[in-house]
This record gives sequence, C-alpha cells and structure tokens, in this order.
Amino acid sequence: MNEEATHPDINWRRVRRIGYIVVAVIVAIPVIAFGITYAAVHVPDPKVVADQQQTVTLYYADGSVMTTIGTASGGTRTVVGTDQIPPVVQHAVEAAEDEGYETNVGQGGITTQFVRLATGADAQSLPAQWVQLVRAIKLTEQHSKAEVLTGYLNLVYLGRGAYGIQAAAQAYFAKDVGKLDTSEAAFLAGLIDQPSRSEDDKWTEQQWTHTLDRMVANGWLDQHARADFTKPPKPISPDSGSMPPARALIARQVLAEAKEKGFDEDALRHIGAQVHTTIDPKAQGLAEDAAHSLRSADPDVGDALVAISPATGAIVSWFGGDNQSLPDAADTAAQPGLTFQPLVLLAAVRSNPAITLASQYNGAAPVKVGGLAVNNFGGVNCGEQCTVGDAMKNNTNTVFYKMTDDIGPSKVRETAFKAGIATTQTIGGRNGPALTSSDGKQTADIIGSGGYPVRPRDMAQAYATLATGGKYVPAHFITSINDTHGNTVFDHVADPAGTPQQVFEPAQTQLVTQSLLTGPGLEGGRPVAAKAGATQFLDSADNSDAWAVGYTPQLVTAVWLGHRKDLAPMKEGVAVPTGIWQQYMNSYLKDKPTIQF
Repeated sequence: MNEEATHPDINWRRVRRIGYIVVAVIVAIPVIAFGITYAAVHVPDPKVVADQQQTVTLYYADGSVMTTIGTASGGTRTVVGTDQIPPVVQHAVEAAEDEGYETNVGQGGITTQFVRLATGADAQSLPAQWVQLVRAIKLTEQHSKAEVLTGYLNLVYLGRGAYGIQAAAQAYFAKDVGKLDTSEAAFLAGLIDQPSRSEDDKWTEQQWTHTLDRMVANGWLDQHARADFTKPPKPISPDSGSMPPARALIARQVLAEAKEKGFDEDALRHIGAQVHTTIDPKAQGLAEDAAHSLRSADPDVGDALVAISPATGAIVSWFGGDNQSLPDAADTAAQPGLTFQPLVLLAAVRSNPAITLASQYNGAAPVKVGGLAVNNFGGVNCGEQCTVGDAMKNNTNTVFYKMTDDIGPSKVRETAFKAGIATTQTIGGRNGPALTSSDGKQTADIIGSGGYPVRPRDMAQAYATLATGGKYVPAHFITSINDTHGNTVFDHVADPAGTPQQVFEPAQTQLVTQSLLTGPGLEGGRPVAAKAGATQFLDSADNSDAWAVGYTPQLVTAVWLGHRKDLAPMKEGVAVPTGIWQQYMNSYLKDKPTIQF
C-alpha cells in the first residue's frame, strides 16, 4: 500500500514540489556563493608580484636592532622566466612541495602557497579558506601551471637572504638556476619548508633525501641515477654579515616561534614585520662571555645556556653554540642526570604530602629496586638512613630512584610535563614522546636518575616553575609583532597560550626550593636554589653530559656541557658547567637587589 493511499488527507504533490525546491536551494546556494566570490576576488598576477616582499626587522628587548631579514640586509632577488628554470628544478620543487601540482585544479599546495605569498593572507578561518580556494581556482583558469610555478619560484624565500630560486642558486652554489644539477635542485627545493634551518646539515640532508626519493616515485628521476647521489651537495660558505653565529641561532628561534603563532617567514616579509623580542643585549653579551670561558682539549665539546625571567617567562639570554652547521645545543636533548632530581622530589611530595626533607631512605649503594641493582654516581654513600635533604645535597641517586619506584615513574613524568618539560623530544633525528622508552610505550624508573633526554630550554622552564612557587609561565622570545605601519598583529600579553597557570601548590615547590639551597652558591651569599650533576658515559670514568641549573627569584639559568655532534665521552666534569653558570649568574645579578625566597 503506498503512502498516498495510507494518508489521503496529505497533498503529496505539494510535498514533492517543496522537496524539489529545498534540494534546488541546497544546490544553488554554494553555486551562487562560488559565483559571487569568483567575481569579487582579485587574482594576483604571477608576473608582477615579485616586488611585494619587505624587510623584516628583529629587535632586542631595549629596542635596538638585532638583525634585518630582507633586501635591506643584503637579500637578493633576480626574477627569471619559465624558460630559464630547467625541468629538473621544477620537478624537484614539486616533489618537495606538491607532487600532484601538474594535475590538480586549484587546490594544490603550490597554487595555494603562491596565493598566500602574493596576497600575504594566511587563511585560518573557514570564510578565509573559502576565498583562498576560489582565488586559487580562478588563478589556474587565468594563468597556466607554468606561469604560477614560475611566479612561486620568484617569490619563495630559501634562506641566506635569497628570494626566489635564481638568488638561491647563487647564494648556495654560485651559479645560475639553469646550471643546477639534480642534486643541487633537490637541496634547494628541500629548503622551502623551513629556510631558517638552511645551515643545519642534518636537517638539510633529510630534506634532500626525501626530495630525491619523491622524484623517483613520481618518475622524474631514474632509480639508477638516484643511486649515484649518496651525499648532498656542499654549498659555498654562507655570508652571515655582521651577525655572530650565536645570535643567528637566536634569530632562528625567534622565526620558529613566530611561525608557531601563525606568522611564517613569508607572512612576516609581506607585512614588513617588526618583531620585538625578549633578548636583553647586555645579558646576552654576558651569556656569551660565560659560554666562551669553556676551555676543552676536545674541539667537539660545547656548551649551551638558557636564561629566563621566571616572573614573565621572557627568555633573557640564549646560547646554542657558535656553529650554525650544528644543531642548536640549547634546543637539543641530552640526559639531565642528577639535575632531574628536584622534579622527582616534587612528584613524590604531590603523591605523598607526608614526605619532608627529614624523611629517610636507604642512601647506600648498591641497593635493589624493582629487582635491579642501583648505584650512586661517583661512589657516593649516604647511609641506610639518609634524609631527603642530605640525598639532594649529596647527589644520592639510590634515594630518588627508590622514590620514583614508590610513586610510579608515570607520576614523575606527569609532574615534569606540568613543570614545563616538552611532551615531545627530537632524539637521534626522530621526534617522539618525551620521557619514555625508545619505542614510546612506557616510562621506567630510570626517569628518577634523569635517564631520558630533555633540552636545556626544558630544564630552564621547569626550574622557572619552581622559582615562581608552582606557577607555570610559558617561556617565550617574542613580545609583539607589528606591521610596517606600526599596527600590532601579535601581542604576547593577549596570547591565550602565554597565560600563566598555577600547576603546583606553593608549599610543594617551596619544599623543593629549600632542598636546593645547599647547591652551588653565588657571590655575596645571595640566596640561590641550584643543582649540578653529570651523567656517566656507559661504565667508564668519563662523562657524557654535565649540567648546572639554578635560580633566584629574578632569574633561572640552565647550562649544559657535552659533545655537540654525537653522544661521546668527555673528561670535563660538573665543575665546568657550574663555573659557567656561576659566572653568568654573578655578572647578571651584580648590582641587583638580593631577594629572599
């Protein structure tokens, strides 16, 4: 029986008519919206937009100029035509950025990126993304794929002040784009993603390898020819201008933070950005002086220093090394060893408020914990009735290992994350979960010995949370970003991600601070909470890493010492980073008031 017979009182002809109208409206609305948007949007001309880039200026905290990025600092651009860009270069860029570029219709990465570069609009909202999509479709109808790709390659920034593929070919290989070979083309194409990392050898090799492999996958490079490329090409030495390498690493960090806030390097250039930072130029000079006091017989041993204002989260000083071809040491993970013990104590106090500095543990060595024999470093023996206070003072590993086992290592991990240790770390070139085993599946008691790598910036951030009485204040480089007209487009104070959070009870962090008052001291008996320690290299008498981390109410500083290239033994012990830390802290705090905890 049909519906009309069942319900004779319903006008089914009218119902069907209304249904047809509803369907027609649903179909018509997006079509009409597309038509209106299509007619209204302006499409950038790939042949005339290359002159839109402006200079980006980075400023120190006192308003003086740190550096400029763009033509004012020697940046170059030479516009080239499609016939001047060989197919191998075009295919390398497509392999790195948009493998389906030649067949997609408007939605492709290169087309969209060209629109973004040409207009300076980084579509975040749905309406903006809709306009960008329509503009990209309209662009592909008015201009050929070759024209759009050429326009893109004349606009894109590839590091070393080079705007466009021709300037990059000169900056890296001292040749015209038409003379680039396959390997060089793949190298330059790989830089487009993060041009600020152009001097990071490990990263550029990863990008180069990926680009060549994708060229093979797309039939643009023969597999046998690919086998001939075993190492990336060696670029000519960069011209770093008047900016010292140590400060160039700071600029790299500032640009990375700006990208996290939605302003990549191309967006900054489009608005002629004025980026105001937290770096104190006088304090930075003191940090570099302290870091340069390192005198090692091993040229591969280097150091890192990160200093933060705990009250504001402002990164006051940053030293990641003097060699841009090596990873930034302040941003590279290493085992924190004994300096992780304060976070273990904090986790224990959170789990068991009855723990005090007078609580006793077995501080002898070796002891059995969880079926494993645990030792103290350097032959330390605190006795079978060792107080927590003495264990912290004497670097008694067995106590904090047992403390971790009692509460569970996951509690230590959780506390470390709350304090500000990053939840992911890059170790051996691979990014993955922090404070876990290599497979990322579990956290073991070794966390209590500082056995999982973290970065110097993480340790400075975590200790800053201790210094503020348990308030997590996110560390940052950027205070504000203005456009070329002085309009503020980003303000850290208004950024929700920068809002301080009370993550621990003040009494808990105060107990940890009290435990650290017997650590390395400062001139004039100034109150300071600090911890220093080294990690043993395998079963040898040498160390792999050495640290000194500490704070006053005004400043927290983390210093790391170790091999810059690979994990390896070194003769230096804890006295070296401690000396660097003390030199910087004493010089920075000189003539500043003494504040009690």
